[in-house]
Amino acid sequence: MTRARATTALVLTTLAAGALPATSTAAPVKGLQDADMAFNHPQLQDEFLLRATEAKVRLTRFNPRWDGRSRVPDAGQIAQLKAFAAKAVATGSSIKDVEIAPYIPGGESFNPRRTRKGPTAGSKISRSAYRAWLDALTKELKDLPLRKFYTAINEPNWYSAIPRRGGATMYRNLHNDAYRIVKKNDPKAKVLFGELAPFARKASKNYPVGRATDPGDFVREVLGLDSKWRAKRGTKRSKFTIKADGVALHTYDFKANPSKRLKDRDKWTQANLSYAKSDLRKAARTKRISSSAVKRIYLTEFAYKTRNAPAADRLSESRAASYLKSAWKIAKKQGVRSFLWYQLRDPQNDAETWQSGLLPREGDGGRLWTTFRGLK
Repeated sequence: MTRARATTALVLTTLAAGALPATSTAAPVKGLQDADMAFNHPQLQDEFLLRATEAKVRLTRFNPRWDGRSRVPDAGQIAQLKAFAAKAVATGSSIKDVEIAPYIPGGESFNPRRTRKGPTAGSKISRSAYRAWLDALTKELKDLPLRKFYTAINEPNWYSAIPRRGGATMYRNLHNDAYRIVKKNDPKAKVLFGELAPFARKASKNYPVGRATDPGDFVREVLGLDSKWRAKRGTKRSKFTIKADGVALHTYDFKANPSKRLKDRDKWTQANLSYAKSDLRKAARTKRISSSAVKRIYLTEFAYKTRNAPAADRLSESRAASYLKSAWKIAKKQGVRSFLWYQLRDPQNDAETWQSGLLPREGDGGRLWTTFRGLK
């Protein structure tokens, strides 16, 4: 996700990564993320690992910050990840894998208010710097004692992560750079396409072109496809092809019932997961992404907001628990490889809009935590 992270230098997330389920009703591996507990407040790390193991969480997701220009990764972030991985192994926790998904906190510099034009992706993001930065990062992490998955950029269809103008082209190039560099430095690591935000943000007075593109639209633009998922005339397959080992999607839709599909199938929420899978299969028929990649779907961010969240997004804990059960059933039915929940405890910082903890800020959990822990 691309949003304010005033207190977070890096984000770690748990998701599923193991073998593809043998049947469409096999359970995905559960994921869990909490940057505050895992990194910002080391005294809470033991509880994070204990709770993750209690809920049978397997894989951690790491979002190193990149500014679009730096050629050298932050040594402090690397040290935090290495220390966390070592502790996860030493304590015998259930966490065995890590996904590494860089995020760019571009903010209003990338998507200025009250303008229909905005900067180009190339004016804000240096592809050569990215290659150098990722090359250094993957070399530093190649001996990490966890199995590794990489994505190029977190939520590239957010304009504050990659500017709208030229964004799809930039993402395609960064993804293919990432695939080549990861496979060179760490051949056993996997590279996932996407890490896509689930829906567009509508145009408004402050943002006349909106704040994000629907993932269906974005993927078609990345791959050079028309509205029917066919290759556009004049686009060469060699230019628009991407290589990937799987596809990562964010399917959160805060107050929506996950059992009720949306009319717009380009919005890849949990309710529309079958649409996403179907359209990705159409994309694979063009040979611009492999059929094997689109069969391996990872849901790498999901949550409902309760308790301290703004009223516009807030659900009661009982309603959130009920929706969570439905969302899990959909994940099982669709045969995805992972299902990630974002936040173990509600953040201490009231300014953090993602108040989506399974547990309150202090004390033990209620229905939502019990439901998550019992998913199988």
